[in-house]
Amino acid sequence: MHRAGEATQIAALLREVEDLAELGRIAQDDDESRAEPAVRQLQSRYPAWYGTALAVLPDDLRARFVEQYDAKHPTVSPRIKQFIAHPRQPWVLYHSVPKFFKSHGRWQHSLKQSYEEPLFEQRRLLQEASGRFGLSPGLQQNVTQLTGLFRRLPESLALLALEQRHRPGFVVTDEYDLQRILHAVLRLHFDDVEPEETTPRRAGGSYRIDFVLRREQIAVEAKMTRPTLGAKQIRSQIVDDMFGYRGQANVAALVVVVYDRDRVIQNPTGFEKDINTDDPELLVRVVVAQG
Repeated sequence: MHRAGEATQIAALLREVEDLAELGRIAQDDDESRAEPAVRQLQSRYPAWYGTALAVLPDDLRARFVEQYDAKHPTVSPRIKQFIAHPRQPWVLYHSVPKFFKSHGRWQHSLKQSYEEPLFEQRRLLQEASGRFGLSPGLQQNVTQLTGLFRRLPESLALLALEQRHRPGFVVTDEYDLQRILHAVLRLHFDDVEPEETTPRRAGGSYRIDFVLRREQIAVEAKMTRPTLGAKQIRSQIVDDMFGYRGQANVAALVVVVYDRDRVIQNPTGFEKDINTDDPELLVRVVVAQG
């Protein structure tokens, strides 16, 4: 396989880590009707993901990757293999151990020690491999951090909208409101966040502020749907932006958050996949955050 093909596969594997982590969390949910479908998905998706990773990882990283999956002493220190096989196996000692031990949870295999920690170590190994194939591990890590933040955007905006002690909440009504919140969130996590004024590049376009994380070389854009600005128009805007950023010396990746408060975009997963790209000239990630 060519190095470019391996880099593309590794990037796809990295994108899937957060979904796998979320399935693990839901698999141990107290609501069994919610947990059981997640268990089945996890038992189907993780082995396929794992097999693909083994096929593309360099030999030295592959051995360390396997160590996170299958424990040498599974009864003492279970790993991902044991967790996935029985994520809802009750811990028989749960009701008899001291209270400070109960942080382990009521299941035999701890979500944190048996699944999340080894899974995130596998992610780190994939990031190391991506650096060898021409994709900066630091860039991938920062992009992953941003997409994770933007996935939680609807929950955060819902909290801001609540009235507290007779004080009105802050309701996002347009793209400018969204940009203000986004600017504040970015400053919490990154040191050098530079607003970049842009003029309209398309018919019906309006004045916008894009953000560039200078040290990380990532451009961030916020968009918000409305009745007259649906999936087709948003997609056209993002494509225009991709052409605008490609080739700029100070931008290696573009992350776009689309706040779809009224669920105008009917297939957000398909929308994201159609636009996302691992092009070495410009890595692109889109997050559709639905209210």
